[in-house]
Amino acid sequence: MKADKDLNSQQEHLSSTSYDLRITNLARFIYRKITFCHPEFISGSKKKTPKQVRHDDTSPLDSQDKRFLDVGAGNGLFLKFFKAKGFKVAGFELEKQNVQNMKRDPILTHENITQGDITKLTGKQEYDVVMASDVIEHIRDDVLAIKNLWSFVKPDGLMIITVPAHSFLYGKRDEKWGHYRRYDMKVLLEKIENAICSSVIPDLDRESMDPRIREDDSVGYHVVFATQWNIVGFYLYFLFEKILHKPINENMRYSNSLLSRSIRTILDKILRLEEMLGGVPLGLTLVVGVRKVCQS
Repeated sequence: MKADKDLNSQQEHLSSTSYDLRITNLARFIYRKITFCHPEFISGSKKKTPKQVRHDDTSPLDSQDKRFLDVGAGNGLFLKFFKAKGFKVAGFELEKQNVQNMKRDPILTHENITQGDITKLTGKQEYDVVMASDVIEHIRDDVLAIKNLWSFVKPDGLMIITVPAHSFLYGKRDEKWGHYRRYDMKVLLEKIENAICSSVIPDLDRESMDPRIREDDSVGYHVVFATQWNIVGFYLYFLFEKILHKPINENMRYSNSLLSRSIRTILDKILRLEEMLGGVPLGLTLVVGVRKVCQS
């Protein structure tokens, strides 16, 4: 399919860099959200409050190894970002070529990155943070995908999901990129609830099971953040998709022209402001974080 070809070409291009306007800013936004929920993920957290966490804090994690799983790792930019923050990273990716591209990257060559389909994978509650960014909109049975994502999350860990926002924006670009849908927040949260409530704890060795759930198999969840991101992207998408009926020029993200670099600088500052604010009331992307809670 042409959509698959276009998407894979973009992923291959991004796999050769460590920065992308959209992905890097989204990673920073998510990292800030995570550290507000888990300030202990920052080195020296006893001396820092969440308000003191900086988006450019590059200090490593403290002695506890925090494990990060990126499902649908694509180009590896999220993996490289979170590895730089001190996480022990791993990834699943559906496309074989993308896996090979990541394994050739000197930053990721020794990391556990494997080919896999999240609709056919289940975990053993082994990761502190499990993320699927711009993944489940590509999957027909998105509830099953969320259910399987949840199986990889440790007790007290976080599942992070990002998806294209606003069902009314669905159009030709979504079809081109292989999206089955865009999401309204209420619908996404309902799907997460349905997935989690239909999940069961994996059949693990009781001795190896987390002691917090060894005596009580019931596990609940708490939505710790649910927000929108990329307000400028929303208006640009609406303008091109619904008014002008023209494709958005993707080259701006990669072009080295003075105009493109200037636009990227302005957009970068706006996205950093969104990061400081913690979210916006209107954006192109939904970002949701769910904590796995042991029932007492």
